[in-house]
Amino acid sequence: MKAIVRIVVAIVIAGSLLFVAMFVLTRGEHPVPRTVAEDSSIPHVTINGVTFHSESFGAPTRPVVIVIHGGPGWDYRGLLPIQALSDEFYVVFYDQRGTGLSPRVDPGEVSLESSIGDLDSIVNHFGHGGKVRLIGHSWGAMLVSGYLSRHPDKVSHAVLAEPAYLTPELARQSKVRFGPRWDAGFLLRATRVWFESLHSSGPDKDAAGDYFLGQIAPYANPEYYCNASVPNAGSEHWRAGAQAAQAILRSALDASGTFQFNLIDGVDQFPRKVLFLASECNRVIGQNQQMKHAKLYANARVVVIPGSGHAMFGEKPDESIQVVRSYLRSREGG
Repeated sequence: MKAIVRIVVAIVIAGSLLFVAMFVLTRGEHPVPRTVAEDSSIPHVTINGVTFHSESFGAPTRPVVIVIHGGPGWDYRGLLPIQALSDEFYVVFYDQRGTGLSPRVDPGEVSLESSIGDLDSIVNHFGHGGKVRLIGHSWGAMLVSGYLSRHPDKVSHAVLAEPAYLTPELARQSKVRFGPRWDAGFLLRATRVWFESLHSSGPDKDAAGDYFLGQIAPYANPEYYCNASVPNAGSEHWRAGAQAAQAILRSALDASGTFQFNLIDGVDQFPRKVLFLASECNRVIGQNQQMKHAKLYANARVVVIPGSGHAMFGEKPDESIQVVRSYLRSREGG
């Protein structure tokens, strides 16, 4: 019995020493930026009582293009190369509710349904009753498909850049993971980042959680990228929204962790061609997955961006934007 006690005590002491060592070794600057709630000079828009970090580029008289970022819980920083379209279009970016530099909100306010509702508010506000063009990336492309299924009359062109899946069946077939990996490399990174988050300096109670998510989320799916190596463009962001991400996933996944929403019901009412973008290197939701998605639409085509991974607008901006520009210019969506 005494031997067991000594072993337990030794384990507790070793664990405590390891914790202290990691805590000391990860000290340093781990800042988390302020949101619009703390800094009103950050560009933003308030619609129906909800405030979003938002920027617009180009003349408001031009055709409106709205960019919807991925995640859930990410921001639009990595999509800013799309502002190159502002020489022909009025390009609108916004951080979704509770994430990026948008104010943090009660998680109970955030869900897949609220995300689609917020997109409708953005469309109505900037579209002024006219049809808009939508560009969605990853999770944002899933939102675009859900939006088209409900409001096909409000959209003239839609770009879906590598949505993960659009139906529960495709979700079951996919290898997309929303959560941690269990390989040693990821777990070591997550451990280090968790200790760093204990030192993160931020303006609110969400800072530590947001720091943690922002530093590990891009590395949950390295198979999305060339040579399974996450490029800088794949991790670029201002601030993740951990609480919002968790709330959205709770609303979208059933008890077994399976996606439960069909995001294509009604898309047959959208008469124009939809553009799907796929990256050459993505082995999970690249060309094969997007070909499956395109078949769910009455009129769609898939274009592969060569030499790129999932973050195609950052990795291959010229090539990606050229394809999107040609499509957005077309009268009937190409």
